Amino acid sequence: MSKPRADNIRRTRTLTLVSLAPMFLMAALAWAESWRNIALLGLVSYAAISLTFAGAIHWGRVLGRFNQSNQFPTQLFGVFAAFIGWAGLMLPRELALPMLSAGLMFLWGTEQMLFNEELPRWYVQLRTQLTAGAVLAMLIGWAAAMMPMF
Repeated sequence: MSKPRADNIRRTRTLTLVSLAPMFLMAALAWAESWRNIALLGLVSYAAISLTFAGAIHWGRVLGRFNQSNQFPTQLFGVFAAFIGWAGLMLPRELALPMLSAGLMFLWGTEQMLFNEELPRWYVQLRTQLTAGAVLAMLIGWAAAMMPMF
């Protein structure tokens, strides 16, 4: 396998970290009472899409390996992330945000345990940063969602 181009990795890092901006924007807007509902809807929706995307990466990894071994467990893992994201859309926001946070942490932890040797080092580091940022934004939003209860 050839070595990846540094500019491609740099662009991927930049795009990925910039993709956290909507999460932090929605989490911040959720603290303004007049924006809370729409901001939390945006945050939950974006988190569900992000979780689904992170799971779909594993489908992409195995598409070229169908003739080598059974890829069903990896495909199932990718689909499971989409189910967690979908379930998050069905729940009240006060439950959806911690569940989606847990889903992203589950996905990250499973990647670390099962796929760490298969994934490029730069990707593993990027996923750690992305997961930490996304979970932080969701927890900020969740705190805002809980404010009316107090």
